[in-house]
Amino acid sequence: MPVANPAAHELHDRGLALLRSNREREAVSCLREAVVLSPGHAVAHYHLGIAHRLLGELEEARAELRTALERDPTLAPACAQLGGLALVSGGLEEALTWFSRALTLKPGHRVSRYQMGIALRFAGYRQEAIAFLRASLEPGPGALPPLLEHRVHGQLTDALSDLAPGPRPLPQCAAPLLTELIDVEAPAAEDAPPLEGSGERSRIVTPLEAAQVLSEARSVLALTGSGISVGSGLATRKELWQRWDRDAAVSVFRFREDPGVLWKVIADFLGTGPHAPAPGHLALAECPNLIGIVTQNVDGLHQAAHRTVHGEQVPMPSVIELHGTLLETRCHTCHSRTGRAATSFLEAPRAHPPLCESCGGPLRPDVVLFGERVSSERMLEAIQLVQRCDVLLVVGTAMDVAPAADLPRVARARGAVVIELKRTPSLLSRSLDTLLVPGEADVVLPALMSALRGDNASKRTPPSHE
Repeated sequence: MPVANPAAHELHDRGLALLRSNREREAVSCLREAVVLSPGHAVAHYHLGIAHRLLGELEEARAELRTALERDPTLAPACAQLGGLALVSGGLEEALTWFSRALTLKPGHRVSRYQMGIALRFAGYRQEAIAFLRASLEPGPGALPPLLEHRVHGQLTDALSDLAPGPRPLPQCAAPLLTELIDVEAPAAEDAPPLEGSGERSRIVTPLEAAQVLSEARSVLALTGSGISVGSGLATRKELWQRWDRDAAVSVFRFREDPGVLWKVIADFLGTGPHAPAPGHLALAECPNLIGIVTQNVDGLHQAAHRTVHGEQVPMPSVIELHGTLLETRCHTCHSRTGRAATSFLEAPRAHPPLCESCGGPLRPDVVLFGERVSSERMLEAIQLVQRCDVLLVVGTAMDVAPAADLPRVARARGAVVIELKRTPSLLSRSLDTLLVPGEADVVLPALMSALRGDNASKRTPPSHE
């Protein structure tokens, strides 16, 4: 849509650039000025809605997206975004209505096809969901970004193998809130892995067999989840959600309503402390040819394990903390950092959540909450490591949260071997060829490193705790 006001156009472009750089609060300021100067600028309203959504400001996001549609009723991406907001709030029927409207306006809109497929699967319409997921992968202009394409392939395979009738629970982490920026060129799509049939595709191996694979690798990358930190006394996500309102308790939307809930969940997660690296952390720190660790954990224990094993002087491989860290806190409002770990605010009982000394806004750990996006810089670093590895070790994670769950698909598409160390196969086993070493991380990882060293103890297979 043409914009008559050059200043508004310039402000919009600046706001869009800030959005791409993960500077959402600054983007809001620029885009707000743009729509004041040019109230009819539908795309500026749309991007302002995206910025508000990324900040967890759902009502403001809905208002701007609806205004964008009023200014341009043909703006299909705005319908898709409103559908995504409805889905993350549990409004499945409303979400389906918005996705249908988006596809009526633009039948080839791949993001809407994908979101419609996910929504239909939760609603219990399996065959229709499969059809929409397949349609989102059809060749042609406007292809999905490569990482999302890998995700869709995995979700499609999951849908093909899930024959149970009826609706599915809708956890917040499964709602596809995608950040689609208008007029941004998507990267050239690389070949996606072929679709496969249903059924388990993991092959169970012993630590000795897995060690043979590792011994032939020139570069090993680890992808870790909460299961590796159980031995350090930290609660797993599964354990927390038995006591809390699942993902909603750690969503940016809930934090804006009641910051105290997040701090209570963190206190529950940490338990009594302090927390030292577990045997799994220490064993992984000894892994030969380890080029890096991509972790969903926020506890800093991989770094502590490296210091314990190698001392302070030996440089450690890259640790990409996709979901941030509890070792730093920041203001949710002004983003100023405190230089203090989250634990320092939990040492004494508090009647209210801690507040920022600069602006009075609520303080929070420097972690990624549900509804926020993983830093594009961190994700790029993770993908670059995945593209370099011969073997990807997946340790202690259910692989049900994007974008971390997409990384093994990228690794397999590039020919890497994926080895899972877990008590039972994760969701990866439905759609990827993987090797599974069953058992707990604190048992399996030491056995694996022992086998690599050729210790006699490695000849015994560790027990599997189902």
